[in-house]
Amino acid sequence: MNKRKIIKKNLPIVTKKILDASYVQIWWEDINSNPAWLKLEEAKSSKPTVCISTGWLIREDREEHIVVADVNFEDNGTLGDVGGITTIPSKNVLKIKRIKL
Repeated sequence: MNKRKIIKKNLPIVTKKILDASYVQIWWEDINSNPAWLKLEEAKSSKPTVCISTGWLIREDREEHIVVADVNFEDNGTLGDVGGITTIPSKNVLKIKRIKL
């Protein structure tokens, strides 16, 4: 059995003070494409894809909703950078569930 050495480290605690944004699950609709040859009736039954993204909702307005899935921290525990950025057209948003941290 491979035993991993555990390194004790002070991990940052994610609170509203670190990133002033709601943590959410957001359901949204996206295009669906298929490069295969299909019968016409099969092609007519194609539907858009429903996606779920999870992260901090850093912007929401009439045009777009922007979610970041990842954050990193400076050595002093303050917010560094954000990553995993998903920009969703607002007209594609189906549902938003805010999750309390």
